[in-house]
Amino acid sequence: MPKYVLIGLIVVITTFVIMNYWSKFEETTKNKIIASIFAIIAIGFVILISLLIF
Repeated sequence: MPKYVLIGLIVVITTFVIMNYWSKFEETTKNKIIASIFAIIAIGFVILISLLIF
């Protein structure tokens, strides 16, 4: 149970830090962050599908 509370706090704090500094980032940094998020989602989706198939 405490593990999930810590994960939730980390996600919320990270989101607020990114929101706070988003306007100060350069365009290339913003693009890298967005690309990284979509890459993590895509990899997670592929892993999930492969676990469901096999």
